[in-house]
Amino acid sequence: MPANIEIINGDQIGGCITVISTGKARIVIDFGENLPGAEKESKVEFDWKKEKIDAVFFTHYHGDHIGRFMEIPEDVPMYMGKVTYKVMKNIRSARRDWAAVNEMNRRLKSGNINFIEKAKPVTVKDIVVTPYTVDHSAFDAYMFLVEADGTNILHTGDYRDHGHRGRTVKNGVEHNTMLDVIQYHVHRNDRQVDILITEGTMMGERLKEDYFSEKDLQKWATTDLMKDNRHVFLKVSSTNVDTLASFYQAAKANKIKMYANSYVLEQFRTYRAAGQANKTHMYDFYGTELFPFEEGPDAAETLRKLDKMRKEGFIAIVSETEHYQKIMDALQDVKPVLVYSMWEGYIDPKKENCYNKNLADFCKKYNAIPKHTSGHAYPSFIAQVITAVNPTQCIWPIHTEFRDSFFDLDISDELKAKIKK
Repeated sequence: MPANIEIINGDQIGGCITVISTGKARIVIDFGENLPGAEKESKVEFDWKKEKIDAVFFTHYHGDHIGRFMEIPEDVPMYMGKVTYKVMKNIRSARRDWAAVNEMNRRLKSGNINFIEKAKPVTVKDIVVTPYTVDHSAFDAYMFLVEADGTNILHTGDYRDHGHRGRTVKNGVEHNTMLDVIQYHVHRNDRQVDILITEGTMMGERLKEDYFSEKDLQKWATTDLMKDNRHVFLKVSSTNVDTLASFYQAAKANKIKMYANSYVLEQFRTYRAAGQANKTHMYDFYGTELFPFEEGPDAAETLRKLDKMRKEGFIAIVSETEHYQKIMDALQDVKPVLVYSMWEGYIDPKKENCYNKNLADFCKKYNAIPKHTSGHAYPSFIAQVITAVNPTQCIWPIHTEFRDSFFDLDISDELKAKIKK
């Protein structure tokens, strides 16, 4: 029998769950939290006993894709990237959620948690899942080719092509990483994709956003920003590895230090090891120092570091909490700037469902400069992916509130006729 597909919460950004089943097996792709402001506030209650799931695969470590993984019964095997596991463990450790940390360790040791690797298939009864890395704001992100009882399904996860890993240069020619994978791996030996399940975060109202890549962000930070400002506070997600790397490289180019709290420093060690394993030094984060309020009851040491930051300059990763603001206020004599490198919807009161007043007030207090690169594909690239995959049966938009915008993409009428309504 042909594979059956069920999409849960596909019409929102975050919390999407994909269930693929055959007559013998059933797998789930992603099991995450709803994003703040999602219209569906209550989480989906999944009946694990009734569903009889054989395995759960995670595309990457962002909470809206993996945030509920501890709810999964331990008789259901989980598959994730090694970096994903480490990043999640770092987050739980920072929250001092030692019960979760111990449970993660136990599940890994018991074999409940399994690590996936690019291009290495995982067989679950009559379903074969092959992960391929994609460019995303999370380092360890995958799309999955699912071969299920004669049906070939490509689940993209979150992706883009304007990050640091979105394009490569070979023999002087620039290559689009994801399109190469589709051409040389997904379509290997003339294999066809029957069903394409693709994210569409940037569809709809975000169609108007100007194209801005991570390389653009790094160049802006290195030159435009730091030409006039050597004292920079940065508000950014600790899991947005590419933007962190963009500002780290900007700091390095200008011979100043980056500062972060102990949790972010631990994430940096994880990213560094992952980057070097993939033969890139983009994510080294060497020389990053501890933000002065952390782990230092010695007031003299704090004052010494603050004086060093004044003299030498800094890019310091900060948050809106009071203990950060005390340090930020103490450094106002050097006229620092605050860069806000996250989605502007969180600080826009017109976005009632997503608006974070504390964060907005923080940005207003320090006259934040908004400068952000989306972790998701621009519509023009979504069109390129759809055309390259060229599914024979169906295009299934997920991770989007604007499914109808897919019909406005620059793709053939034949492909538009395959978009699931």
